Amino acid sequence: MTWIVVGASAGLGRAIAESLGREGRSLVLVAGDERDLAPLSADLEVAGARIRVIAHDAADHAGLASRIAESLSPEEEIEGLLFPVGAMAPGDDGTLSPKEAERLVRINFLCATSIVGGLLPRMLRQGKGVIAGFGSVAAVRGRSQNVVYAASKRALESYFESLRHLGEGRGLSVVFYTLGYLDTGLAYGKRLLFPKADPARVAGRVRRELGRESGGRYEPRWWGMLAAVVRRLPWFVFRRLRF
Repeated sequence: MTWIVVGASAGLGRAIAESLGREGRSLVLVAGDERDLAPLSADLEVAGARIRVIAHDAADHAGLASRIAESLSPEEEIEGLLFPVGAMAPGDDGTLSPKEAERLVRINFLCATSIVGGLLPRMLRQGKGVIAGFGSVAAVRGRSQNVVYAASKRALESYFESLRHLGEGRGLSVVFYTLGYLDTGLAYGKRLLFPKADPARVAGRVRRELGRESGGRYEPRWWGMLAAVVRRLPWFVFRRLRF
């Protein structure tokens, strides 16, 4: 049984990979740069995990999907397919160039759809397995910052809702985590209104739930209450917010 972690080299993805690796699992670790994956792979192999590494740019979603599929043997079962992967861009305020905007959509949305599209038939034949997506509180409502990033994460949430509708009655557990601020490189140096969560603690909670829960979750959990408030704000109030 194999776990595939797309975006395993840093932040929450690395923390999830470490959590699974300490259990001695078979892992396929995916990230853009092999140099980032090499020390993680070595550490987890010492802990007893069986590791395969795929270094590939997530923006090339079709090529990455092919490489992941090719790394699996025909009889190999997928226990989990996880997508703690994402990218932001400076100046994402509605004025990004077409190339920059497309790259964000490729990484934040099409990466998951391409990989799942290639592996879903195998997982449906298995009649079991976990598929987990990771979104952002930035996508709760439209905003004047991180415009394309938020839009692509909202599209991802809708896609995972469809996956749940498709797969839940056929043995799959499909879960989507909406993430608040995490203490990762994406938040480094930014002045934020709310505290940043420790990726290792979030990864521990995610790992305990994988395969046991389906649907939508917020991490940290209190973001769910805040998101509900933001969604209900009248437009004349919400439009004055700058975040």
